[in-house]
Amino acid sequence: MSISFGWFQQVKRGEEHHQFGKHHSSYVNILGQTFGQLKVIKQDAGKGVTCLCECGNTHVEKYTVDLRRGNRKSCGKCNNMGNPKFKPEEDAVIIKWAGIKSTEDIAALVTEFGYRTATVPTIKNRVQTINKHRGKNDKISLRRKGELYPHAKGSDHDVELCRRLYDEGLTPSVIAEKMEMSRSHVSSIVYYHSRTEPAVSWS
Repeated sequence: MSISFGWFQQVKRGEEHHQFGKHHSSYVNILGQTFGQLKVIKQDAGKGVTCLCECGNTHVEKYTVDLRRGNRKSCGKCNNMGNPKFKPEEDAVIIKWAGIKSTEDIAALVTEFGYRTATVPTIKNRVQTINKHRGKNDKISLRRKGELYPHAKGSDHDVELCRRLYDEGLTPSVIAEKMEMSRSHVSSIVYYHSRTEPAVSWS
């Protein structure tokens, strides 16, 4: 069914609309209230909610529901949500300790610089960004290697010894007996199914 042009002309828009300048029927007055670091200082119909953050910035929130539910607690410019650019010294710490220290420890070291409150997701996202600009064989990983891995079986020295014995002609069964390890674990080591990198690259 087509709509006649005459009917369409009758639809009032903008300032001519009967609801213009009025609050919606579900309007909740929160003027003067404080939500986290934000204090509501202005609430005009159809223009969102203007808030003053404790840091001094002014922020406009489109819907009051995000304030009332606690989804928005600050302007976003005075905390990590402002996403400040990483400094070279922060990246240097991440690159230095990736694969050695835990992600939580790295986040704590980055936080010490004072540029941001780094969390585990912060570090993981930064590593992804760093790897975009590094070669295929030069990428970094937060997964700890060798004996530094929390669930690692055996020290780096034991792993290297197993591989040297295998290179000298000993079978995994004999090595397992000498090293007091399970045969399956020794096999995974000497066949490079696990601990695939030499110990010298784990430190």
